[in-house]
This record gives sequence, structure tokens and C-alpha cells, in this order.
Amino acid sequence: MKKNVLAAFVVPAMFAFLFTGCGSKTVKAGTYSAAEKGYGGEVTVSLTIDTSGKISKADIDASHETPSVGQAAALKLADAIVSGQSVAVDSISGASITSKAVLAAASAALEKTGVPVAVWQNKKTKKAQNEEVSVDVVVAGAGGSGTAAALACASTGEKVLILEKLPTYGGNSRLASGFFAVNSSLQRAKGMHLSEDVAINRLLQFNQYLSNGPLTRAIVYKAADTVDWLSGYGMTFHLQEKTTQFAHEGDAYEAFCYHKYDNSTEGFDRLYDNLKKMGAELRTDTTMTDLIQNKDGSISGLTAKKKDGGTLTVHAKSVVIATGGFGGNTDRVKKEMNTPYLNFIGMPSMGEGLDAMVKAGAKSWDATPLLHGCQFAKSEVAQESTEEHLAGYSDSALTWLLQSPLLWVDGTGSRFVNEDVVYDTAFWGNAAYAAGGRYFIIVDQATLDRYTKGDTLRLSYCGPGPSKEGGDMTALAAQAISGKTAWKGNSIAELAQAAGFEKDDLTESVSRYNEMVKQGKDTDFNKSAVSLKYDITRGPFYAFDCRAVFLGTIGGVKVDEHLRVLDITTYKPIPGLFAAGTCAGGYYTGKGYPPFEGLACGFAWTSGRIAGESAAAYAAAEKQ
Repeated sequence: MKKNVLAAFVVPAMFAFLFTGCGSKTVKAGTYSAAEKGYGGEVTVSLTIDTSGKISKADIDASHETPSVGQAAALKLADAIVSGQSVAVDSISGASITSKAVLAAASAALEKTGVPVAVWQNKKTKKAQNEEVSVDVVVAGAGGSGTAAALACASTGEKVLILEKLPTYGGNSRLASGFFAVNSSLQRAKGMHLSEDVAINRLLQFNQYLSNGPLTRAIVYKAADTVDWLSGYGMTFHLQEKTTQFAHEGDAYEAFCYHKYDNSTEGFDRLYDNLKKMGAELRTDTTMTDLIQNKDGSISGLTAKKKDGGTLTVHAKSVVIATGGFGGNTDRVKKEMNTPYLNFIGMPSMGEGLDAMVKAGAKSWDATPLLHGCQFAKSEVAQESTEEHLAGYSDSALTWLLQSPLLWVDGTGSRFVNEDVVYDTAFWGNAAYAAGGRYFIIVDQATLDRYTKGDTLRLSYCGPGPSKEGGDMTALAAQAISGKTAWKGNSIAELAQAAGFEKDDLTESVSRYNEMVKQGKDTDFNKSAVSLKYDITRGPFYAFDCRAVFLGTIGGVKVDEHLRVLDITTYKPIPGLFAAGTCAGGYYTGKGYPPFEGLACGFAWTSGRIAGESAAAYAAAEKQ
């Protein structure tokens, strides 16, 4: 995605002095380009300097970045560089990696002009402006849950203000593929007749009846209609034809309740076009900070921090909190999960909404990171760089190993699970977490050679799936070893020493596994015979470091089936306060995520719709 920004500006006096007088070096007009590593790949910045020495155009190719975050940030940065005639512009909140890459590339491009970059680092500060507004309903967060809440409110004629900390709308719901719904019109059109009651009972049983029964029932019964409701506003869907999670094959509730977006970016754009037509206002780069609470405990608005540093005070009849969880707060996640070995993918939600609700009397009920798949560990060599990867995917063909049910061991070198769990994204992440958040793939040279030739186990296509192209596995393994994400030994004992395993544990695991491969039967964890294809006998031997991934958090504060936030001491609603998506608790329990595809996204949209309906009704009653 590229953004060309064309504008004419008056050059500040310091520019004119440097470029034209006192023997200073004059900038040669032209286009200067440079690239830096961003979140998903290279970000290229091309700056056009005109004959007067101005930056007249900024062309940023951020096509490898996340559309709703990195690409959106690149657009804003392009505008800021041209309008400010400076590379000393503020990073975009929530897109720090892309921002860093853009500004570094812009500086490198300007260095090629031969004029000191310091000339373009004249940062202009804007004075913070406080602001105060009044609306019927304010929605904090513009992901799927906040967007649905805003649509539900605006459709009743209430005056709605939506606040979003990021540069644009969508959040994790925009990055997802679709959501879970049972007995929808799309399913019935294909002759599928699934039961909401069966789905409800399966969810409650999976959660050992610790989840909120009335809330679960309200969500499942509302989700199918929400598909049609959103379609009416421009977010259209289709049923997936086959599942990429092979553990779900043959189970219609796990695999074929997944309603996938036709195009999430275009769909979100249409939703916000409709919101604008209905009179709703969206303010981006605006972060909620606190709730406004009256002496009687009721909520009558919130405060937020604007991009310029000023405070926005919003007075409202009702408030919907849909700010996401606390996934971006890595210290909080480590404390919650008791392990540092987790990779994070998702929006940089810091828990602002959750904390504000708890301060107002709500109870943090079941908020926890959403474990979903695994990745290779990030290279220690690249820790300080901007290198990132999508869940279970990179350009490296080593992802063929990652998404295969080969031999896995924990930090001591002991086998710990049926590796076929790789075919269920949620259970795969759970298994890795049970091993401490970190596990290791053990292979021998013969297996690497076979994978190089394309002779692999069945590859999981969970998430983005493995690399589409193969490669020289031995050469790639050498790169991983140099990056300290893999280890090598000419014997099993040598591998154990290199990787830090207990020698006896790894030796026993490999020996026992080889015997099961020979017999074609897993007598420890019952892995399928078809996955017991490769023994580990021909060295050298390798261990690859893998980490559980979490996609933000799920759960939240205690709510009822109307998404009213409850004061847990009285078990009564806090008047005027509603929560949705990953701020609302009770749909899940514990750290396990049920094996139904699109469940979190379905809860986001449907809970947001219900919260919006409840908030609109409350606001209307308050005006009477």
C-alpha cells in the first residue's frame, strides 16, 4: 500500500538559509529513497525534494505491514513529514515498530541529499488543548465489539461518540478471519441445521460449567442474527468450505460455524460510512483514561487523552467499554501467566478500560491471555531489531517443521504431549503453555534432508499456515543456530548439553520415541500412526526453540447477559456502565480456549451489539 502526499508549504527561514546562502551545500532536487525493517517486512520511504529544498512528496510503501495498524500509521506519518517539513514527528500510538521504521528510512533517505539530517529534525510542538463534549453514549474502543456497540446505539437515534487509541478502527477483529455463529441463514441455505442448544451445552461443558450460562445463551442465540445484521451495514460473510484445523474435520460445530469475512478492510470501511451517516462521530488517537463516577456510583462519562496531550472529557448518559484487554502489557501478561516464554501478536491494548472499570467497583473476573498457536522463538540476535513474525508463519521454510507433529520435548528434554495437537490452534498453544510456554522440536539430519525434498508429515495450516515454498533445511537450521534459536549435536548427549536439556531425559525420550516409530504405535500419548513416520537415529541432531503465542486477552469484568457491568459486592449493575468483547468476562473460564473456530471474534461482535442495545436503552430512559 502506498501513499503519495502532494502539498505546497512555505520553507522555514532556517531551510532557506541553509540551502541558498553562506556557502552552504544546496540540496539537489530529486527523489531519495531508503528502506528499513518494519513489523512484517521492509518499509520503503521515498521523499521528493523540490528545487526550493522542500519535501514536496512522501511516498511510503508499507504493504507488508498490518493494514489496520502499520499501513494506517504510514499514511499519517507521510502527511506529518510533508506538513511539518520534518522527520522529527511523533510516532503513531500502537504502531511503534512501523513508525520507527518509517522515520529511520526517511532519515536515511534525507542523508542521501548530502545535507545534514539535523536540518529536517526541527520538531514543532503543539500546545495541548483540553476539550469537553456531551453525547448520549460514548463507546471506548473501535474494534469489532466497539463498532457493533456503536452501530446498535446509533441505529436507535442516540448521539454516539466512539474513541479509539489507534490511528484507525478494526482492532483484533479486523485481523481475524470471521466469527462463530450457529444456525445462521448462510448455514441453512447450505442445508445445515445446527442447534444453538447443542452449541451452548458444549461450551458450558468445555468450561466445566464455570462460565456464565445466561450470557453464553444470549451470545449463541444472537450470533446468527448478528451475521445478517452486520451484512446489512456492509460487513459481508461466507462460510468456510473446509477447515485448516485438521483436528476439527468432521465436526460441524468446531469447523463449519466459522463465518468468514468477504473482505474485512472494506467491510469495516462500509460500517464506518454507515455510522457517519447515522451521526456517530469517531475520534482516533484518543486513549481512554478514566470513568466519571457520581456519588451514587453511577457512571456519567469518561476522560481520555488526546494526541496533542490534552484531556477530552466526555459527558454521557451511558458508557460502553470495548478497549480490548491487556495483551500489550507484557509485564502484566508475564505475571498472569507465570512465564516469560510467550510471543505476542495483536493490538497493543494495555488494560486501560479494565482498570478503569475495576476502579469504579467492577470485579476483574477471568481476564487472561488468549493462547493461540506457536512460533519459533525470536532470535537473540534480532531481539533489538524490529523483526516480528505472524503466528506460526515466516518466510522461512522451517515453518514446515514448526507445523508438523514431529517429536516435541519440554525444557528438561522430556516428551510431554501427543504432537498431533498441532492440528488444533488453541490446543497447540495450550500444550506449549503447559510445558512452560516453551518447547523444542527434535529432529535428525535424515529428517531435515527429507523435508528439503518435500517429504513431510501432514503440515498444519492453522492461521496463515506454513511457508508456501520449501528450502534447504540444513542451511536454514544453521541460520537458526547462529541466531540462538536452535542447537546442534553430533550425538543426543551432545545436543542435550548444547541446548541445556537433562541428558538422561532427552536420551530416554528419543530412545522411547524411536521404538514407538518402529512399532507404529504411540504407547505414551496415542499419537496417530501416520505421524510416527520419522525416527531420530542419524545425526547430527537438532533442537528448535518454539514459543506459545497469545493474541491479546479474553475474559474481563463480571457482567450479566445484558452486558451490564456488575458490582460484585452487591451483584447489581453499576448504572450507566456496559462492557463488551475482551473487556467482558464470563464466556470463557481459565486459560483454555474452546475449540470452536471464530469464537472470540463472534463474542466480540455479538457482545458489542448487545451492550450497545442495552446502553442505548439506558440512555433513552435517562433522558425521559
